[in-house]
Amino acid sequence: MSERFNGSSFMDKFNSHTLRGRANVAKATLAGLGVAYVLLKMQQAWVKRREAKLYCKGCQKVLLRH
Repeated sequence: MSERFNGSSFMDKFNSHTLRGRANVAKATLAGLGVAYVLLKMQQAWVKRREAKLYCKGCQKVLLRH
C-alpha cells in the first residue's frame, strides 16, 4: 500500500512544505465541506418532502401508514 503514496502524484500534490501543496490541502478541505453541506441540505429537503406526504392537505391530520 505504501507504494501508491511514494509516487509523485499524492505526495507532491499535498506536500505541506510547499505553497502549492498547502493550497491543494485547503482546496480539498473546502471541497469536502461543500460536498457535506450540499448532502446535508439534500437530506433535509428529502425529510421535509417525506413528512409532507404524511399529512392530509385538506384537514391537516396525520395519515397513518402501515
